[in-house]
Amino acid sequence: MTLPTDAAVVSFYGGLGEIGANMCAIEVDGRAVLVDVGVTFPDAEHHGIDLILPDWSDLLERGPEVVAVVLTHGHEDHIGALPFLLRDLPGLRVYSSKLTLGLLEAKLTEHPGTDVTMIEVEPGEKLSVDPFELEFVQVTHSIPDCLAVAVHTPHGTILHSGDFRLDQTPIDGRVTDLPHLAQLGDHGVDLLLVDSTNADVPGFVPSEMTVGTSLQKVFEQAEGRVVMTTFASHVHRVQQAIDAATALGRKICFVGRSMVRNMPIARDLGYLRYDDADIIDIAETSGYDPRRVLVICTGSQGEPYAALSLMAAGAHRHVKLVEGDTVVMASSQIPGNEAAISRAINGLVRQGARVVHRREEAVHVSGHAAAEELKFFHNIIRPSSVVPVHGEYRHLVAHAQLAVATGTAPDQVIVCSDGDRVVLRDGRLTKGEGFNSGRTFVDGLGVGDVGSAVLRDRGRLSSEGVCIAVLRLDSKARLDGDPQILQQGLIYEAEHAHLLTEAAQSLGEDVRALGASSEDVVRRTVYESLSRFWREQLGRKPVVVPVLMEI
Repeated sequence: MTLPTDAAVVSFYGGLGEIGANMCAIEVDGRAVLVDVGVTFPDAEHHGIDLILPDWSDLLERGPEVVAVVLTHGHEDHIGALPFLLRDLPGLRVYSSKLTLGLLEAKLTEHPGTDVTMIEVEPGEKLSVDPFELEFVQVTHSIPDCLAVAVHTPHGTILHSGDFRLDQTPIDGRVTDLPHLAQLGDHGVDLLLVDSTNADVPGFVPSEMTVGTSLQKVFEQAEGRVVMTTFASHVHRVQQAIDAATALGRKICFVGRSMVRNMPIARDLGYLRYDDADIIDIAETSGYDPRRVLVICTGSQGEPYAALSLMAAGAHRHVKLVEGDTVVMASSQIPGNEAAISRAINGLVRQGARVVHRREEAVHVSGHAAAEELKFFHNIIRPSSVVPVHGEYRHLVAHAQLAVATGTAPDQVIVCSDGDRVVLRDGRLTKGEGFNSGRTFVDGLGVGDVGSAVLRDRGRLSSEGVCIAVLRLDSKARLDGDPQILQQGLIYEAEHAHLLTEAAQSLGEDVRALGASSEDVVRRTVYESLSRFWREQLGRKPVVVPVLMEI
């Protein structure tokens, strides 16, 4: 597919109609700037999958020159897929803030040999990457050092907000730079790509500062050990927890690989403050009075093998929760994770812990602007056209309505999905020709080798079980002896072993009736015979695996 050369074209590879996997490309005349390259995480439907990446095969097939990658901030759904993209496009130049590049550098240690050039930028900085000029704007989010980016092109200015909120009292004092945004608006923003996660939430999001007060209250009331779970990138939340805990004489323990990795990075770069004397190792916690310990851990989304889930199951090697312990859920629920989080909370309560979450105390606030903040944002910038990004489809539609309400012409507000393109030409935005956009699954060491067909098989294996038929055939594919039937996850064999005998007899009759045939015919008969048997006997549809041995 050839893109128009007389316009700026934006292609959406991820983050539209979903939470996560954020990635888009802004292209002019065969050159491209990528904004964010993130992952999303699997749910129960993705049996055994580790990570989900955007599908950038369209980008590779068309082959524009990628002159820059801009990372708006350091969350996994914005940077997590970059190591995999660098396998396909080595040598990219990546522009971002100090903390984001620090987190990326640590991540790349898990991908040795990666070829990348990292360029640190500051809010307010402008730089030229022909034919684009990039201008960076400070915004506030739930992680420090976040940026919006204005991409000035020969065909107009495209402003990507990144993730943001309008917190007027952020922990680090670095508010969203409204004067800078207003200046961009005065010069003219032709297209605004803007965070939509909370577009359907009325009002304003409370300041992160309010969380510190709530944490202090909860820690003071705690009778025993305190465990707080949050995202490993939520440096400001961790800082407030450390401040509240040390004021009460509690020692701090970081648990979880990403938490242990990220906190020293944040401190070394000046975004987190704590004394080494206040930090203890997880193995040391048993030697301390529980009333003098705070464990800060990962697992806020109920991930099966994360620290919090192991504690909830009573299976954590070092932390055994008891009556009087308190667990603080200082994070939001990512859509799709509700059931896993609920299971974790129930497990924690069974262990005797008191569980504190946002409905009970203000231990979490969102990092994304709510509806009134978004209206304010639009009124400051006054964009000529808008594409809502970063959100489920309902969020995008709600945001489109806000954009129209604040003055953008309805025909210049376009709700897109992954695989869509928009074209900015002569100050007007139109929908372009789309492209095939799927998902790339990371499973163990494999990237992209597992597709929907494999996931369907895994789903059937998990829900219906497997039936294996072993048959001995002579040189003319005639059955020799009786078939052997094995199963896993289909029946409780101690009580229903007779069904295996009956299945073998039924299959044997069907195969013998073939007489001399071929292995392909026998294999098809095994599928049909056993599928019919189990459907009639149990109403189930197991995966049938024929094993044919020639004698």
